[in-house]
Amino acid sequence: MQQMQRGRKLKKSQSSKKIRAQTEDIKKKSLNKKTIFVRQFYVGPGNNGKLIANYLSQIQGWKQLDQDISKTNNDFYLKWVQTNSEIQFQLFKDGQQIINHLPNHMILTSKQLIIQTMKEYERSKQQLQFNSTHFFPETYRIDLTSEQLSQEEDQFLRTDNSAIWIIKPTYFNCGRGIKLCSNAKKLKQEFQKLKQISNQIKAQKGFIQNGIFTNNLRKCIVQRYIENPLLLEGRKFDIRCYVLIATTRPLFVLFQHGYLRLSVDKYNVEDMDDEKNRYKHLTNAAIQKKHPSFNQSKESTIWSMQQLEQYLKDKKNVTQEKIDALYLQMKKIFAHIIRCSADKFEKRMGTFELMGCDIMIDTNLKVYLIEMNTNPALFLDTTTQAAVIPPVIHQTLDLVIQLNEERNKPIEKNLQNYNKLKLGNWEVIHNEVTNFNLVAQQN
Repeated sequence: MQQMQRGRKLKKSQSSKKIRAQTEDIKKKSLNKKTIFVRQFYVGPGNNGKLIANYLSQIQGWKQLDQDISKTNNDFYLKWVQTNSEIQFQLFKDGQQIINHLPNHMILTSKQLIIQTMKEYERSKQQLQFNSTHFFPETYRIDLTSEQLSQEEDQFLRTDNSAIWIIKPTYFNCGRGIKLCSNAKKLKQEFQKLKQISNQIKAQKGFIQNGIFTNNLRKCIVQRYIENPLLLEGRKFDIRCYVLIATTRPLFVLFQHGYLRLSVDKYNVEDMDDEKNRYKHLTNAAIQKKHPSFNQSKESTIWSMQQLEQYLKDKKNVTQEKIDALYLQMKKIFAHIIRCSADKFEKRMGTFELMGCDIMIDTNLKVYLIEMNTNPALFLDTTTQAAVIPPVIHQTLDLVIQLNEERNKPIEKNLQNYNKLKLGNWEVIHNEVTNFNLVAQQN
């Protein structure tokens, strides 16, 4: 009898051990098995959106939302679109979602508002050693919808008549609507005449036939043309570089080099007003693509930064020290613009902005800012663009996603020692957490 009881106890003990072992095994498997959270992302149509979609699709647990069905769907973790009109900011969940535009990026990306942003700050800070006069071509804001002559318009009328001017519409990009005028006297006379005509008559009869100002130029800027541009193989060029506002709460801004855009035709100043000669003067890729010979010569219209360096050294006898100084000039420009705009951003956690910025260099190696653009072109039309643009996008996404990860919050702790972040080729030019601004540190 006692033997039978001992046997039952032994079996019960073995059974309990087996159950405990199975339970422990399940716990271990549960601990080892990582929970995968599905993160939905939306990429809008156009501008080579597949570059973003393909990269995000490779991340485990990320799922792309259908483009047509999800256009107005707010059930996303990350959204990448071309314009602010595709975003419902009133439904945006701060700190829980990521979106690729700031609500008021226009303070930098509008041709008129960037001037206002810089001037307002510079008026309040009289003792700045570095300001917009060091890098921004002489520019005046024109408003033909107002019959009153502004102070800026009056200043424009007082400029010398020997200058060449470039006229740019406020709200267009890709070089649309831009005009060149070598006859400053004619430009001013037409402007004065249009200011005297009422808006009602302008609306009924339009603008002066064959005139300089068109309906698209009702609000525009008139900018002094840089007459001594540095040339590469006799051709005019500009530099497309990038500025990333990775977060506005706190403000963290970075710079990265891009590539060069050269004209197809060689540069000269003859017949500047002729529309047929705009290919020599406007290096914007959207304009150069319309050149009859573009397809045969497109590879030669896009250079890498390495090609620029080599050309400057070989053909212009420019030292590496001067090239480094050139690059520092570029970064100082954007650091200054960010300090001008720092208090103006609508700061919402999870918003970021990647801007394509256009720089020109003159024969004295002076750097000029031409403009800053939202939604920079992501097309990979040439070998150089295919090598440069994807890393910019991938490194942008890596950094922005890392900053917004729940485990990395508050963001401030990462920005205190930002070298641990996935910066890639990005260079920090402004960090609110450490009170760092590249140009302010050098003043």
